[in-house]
Amino acid sequence: MMRIGICGVGRLGLPLSLVYAKYGHDVVGIDIDAKRIADIRNNVHFPEPFVNEYLEKYKQRLSYYTDLDYVKGSDMITIIVATPSIANGLFDVARITKVVKEIRALDKNVLVTLSSNVNVGTCDKLHEKYHRIAYCPEFVAQGNIMRGFEDPKFTVIGAYNKEDATLLHELWKGIHNKPIYVVKPAEAEIIKLGLNVSYCMGISWANLVGELCGKFSADSDKILDIMHNDWRNYKKGLGYMGPCFPRDTKCFGAICKKNSVESGLRFTKTLDFLNNCTKLRYLNEILQCGKSKIGFLGISYKPNIPYTDFSQPLEIATALEQRGYQIFVYDPLAENEAKRVLKSAVFCKTLEDCVKLSDVLFIGTVNYKDKVFDKPSINPWI
Repeated sequence: MMRIGICGVGRLGLPLSLVYAKYGHDVVGIDIDAKRIADIRNNVHFPEPFVNEYLEKYKQRLSYYTDLDYVKGSDMITIIVATPSIANGLFDVARITKVVKEIRALDKNVLVTLSSNVNVGTCDKLHEKYHRIAYCPEFVAQGNIMRGFEDPKFTVIGAYNKEDATLLHELWKGIHNKPIYVVKPAEAEIIKLGLNVSYCMGISWANLVGELCGKFSADSDKILDIMHNDWRNYKKGLGYMGPCFPRDTKCFGAICKKNSVESGLRFTKTLDFLNNCTKLRYLNEILQCGKSKIGFLGISYKPNIPYTDFSQPLEIATALEQRGYQIFVYDPLAENEAKRVLKSAVFCKTLEDCVKLSDVLFIGTVNYKDKVFDKPSINPWI
């Protein structure tokens, strides 16, 4: 069992300290708010479920102070202080930086784990200067914080080395039996922010559908329940293509416009804008290579089909051809459709020929039989 220091015992830090104590660790909680510390010591009623119960039940492993010196000798110190939003939308991480600096003045080697909301890149900056920094974001909700820590869907650990990753992995493995993902700290920062943004998109989409349903006396709850049965987990790549998605998006927007659902029209226009940005990003990356012979492995709108409806690989190839680039294509199934669009491209008989003739390769839609990429490990050290 460990001695764990926690800097910041507010709405989230206090429950986290109690969870650590429940599972056998000696916890020292620190907060600059003297009244907060007094309330904790006096077991004043806290509205969060289980907090007062745990304070009484595990008090022999808990101590709380206002002086940071008391965390000296800890095996790990968690920082979970407030990071308020500033005018430009970023989090103000000045408090975190201050606490890390003060901890390093007490102990040059202890692992310092951040749990607060931070900007992407915060850990990298702190690690460069103060070393032994890790990130374990919390995924809990007010009113259910204790259960969120003890029975999460998963835990994310952002660590820079095997030693720190193992320490944190063992800590959380002793608390719950749910998946524990070990990633880079910057990846953990993106996961934390990205998940919440995805929830915001889901809420906005549900409200948009609900508004449209109101125009047709349709049951939005029933519709959304059915739609949620086909939730798809996409990976990074090209934008949406094919005979359905682009046309259906425009049609949905047109119906919203016709029925005065302004949010739906704006939403679909934003989707089309983002989709086009994806295509332009890849086109610009090719242009920046400064090479004239560009090979395309796959030109159809998805693998193993002969169709090129709204195919972004084909649109990128067309844009390059119009700029005078020499285009080489390997896609035996879709080459007949592509030949109607590409006027000077060379269509290769084998994948190897396309590779040999090209200075730059763009992997568009690779046939499954040609897919030879290995799936990376989610836990690089554990």
